[in-house]
Amino acid sequence: MPTVFNFSVDAEVGRYFDDSSIARDEPPRIVIFMGGPGCGKTTLRKQHYSTGYVLVDAAEIFISLSRGEFFPFPEAFEEPMQIIGSLVAQRAVSERRHIVTELIGADFDPTKAFFDAMQGVGYHIDLQAITCDVEEAQRRNLSRGDDNISCYYAEPYQRGWLHTAAIAALHPD
Repeated sequence: MPTVFNFSVDAEVGRYFDDSSIARDEPPRIVIFMGGPGCGKTTLRKQHYSTGYVLVDAAEIFISLSRGEFFPFPEAFEEPMQIIGSLVAQRAVSERRHIVTELIGADFDPTKAFFDAMQGVGYHIDLQAITCDVEEAQRRNLSRGDDNISCYYAEPYQRGWLHTAAIAALHPD
C-alpha cells in the first residue's frame, strides 16, 4: 500500500519564520553561500545562520516533506515543494526579512538576474564564497546520506523562487 502524506501548507511555510529574521531599521540582507558541491556550504550555513534569517532551500523543504523516509528528489514531492518554496520566498521578500540560501552559481545568466532582482528590491547581498580541497569535496559529495541533497539539484528551485518573489515585489500588479 502506498504511503500517504498530509501536509499543512501554513505549518510548512510557518516553520521558516520567526521575528528574528525581520530587518529592523536596516536594509534586508540575503546571505548566499556559493561554492561547488561538497565544499561545506550547508555546514557553514547551519553553524552561522540558523537564526535571524529565513532559509530558502529546496532540499530542506523536500527533506521536511519526506518525514524521515527516503524518496527521489524532486519527483516525490515536487508540487508541494514548489508551493511551499514559492510561498516562503514571497513572504520573506514581501516582509523584507533577512534571507539565507545556497547556490553553486555555475549558470551565470540566471544567477546574475537573481542578484540584480534582489538588489532591485533593496536587498544587500552578502556573498559567502566557500572553497575546499577538490579531493575533500569529492569525498564529501560521494559520502552524502539520503538526507543530504546537493545544492546542485536544489539551486534552480531556490534561485527561481527568490527571483520570482523579487520581480513580483518590483511589479506588484
